[in-house]
Amino acid sequence: MSSTTLSSDEFVEQLKKEIATFHKLRINHPFVKAVCEGTASMDHIRTWAIQDYQFRAAVPRIALLRYVACSDPEFAPKLFEVAEEETRGLLPGATGHPDMFVEFAEAIGLTRADLENPQLLPATAAHLYFAELVIHTHPWFVVMAAQIGAEGTFGPAAALLGKGFMESYGMSPESVLFFTVHVEADEEHGSLAEEIARRYLTTANLQQQTREMMFRRMELLYDIWTI
Repeated sequence: MSSTTLSSDEFVEQLKKEIATFHKLRINHPFVKAVCEGTASMDHIRTWAIQDYQFRAAVPRIALLRYVACSDPEFAPKLFEVAEEETRGLLPGATGHPDMFVEFAEAIGLTRADLENPQLLPATAAHLYFAELVIHTHPWFVVMAAQIGAEGTFGPAAALLGKGFMESYGMSPESVLFFTVHVEADEEHGSLAEEIARRYLTTANLQQQTREMMFRRMELLYDIWTI
């Protein structure tokens, strides 16, 4: 571990450069390429969807846990907005992000039962456990700062997937709404993570802790897509 402490602004900028060259960015995943080229079989896409949905369904709970853990009165309302956005589908007549994914899944021939009763692959289970464990074992601001590389890198991959499903598989814009919505939503969440990181990551220990957690999550998120 380096004993050098960067300013929090310097750390964030360095971290973003490291993220851009990381070997497991989802935008570079072979599955994304296969969808864009139309070479992914529908069985492959369905298998991928079932595993990916497991985290989508857990996000409302995880977002609420992150909000509860926050002790900063300035950031707490912003984290509540994120939690509210993710849990909106729990309200009568509303559609939340998990429900949007279900609509996509139904368009490719899956049922809600297929999504909710799966056999978890090891990478899927590992990420689900990890994403919640860190909330209970790390400072809330470290957990949120790590979103720069986790949630913050999903938008570009989501954009390519949405485009690929429409152009290569003839899916309607309505059926891929989950992906198009996340292009902007995850960019906003990534900006919030940066704001928190610049405020709180002021020591070498916190910076290293964030880096290690973030890249581990990015690896797990990438591995979920490796079917």
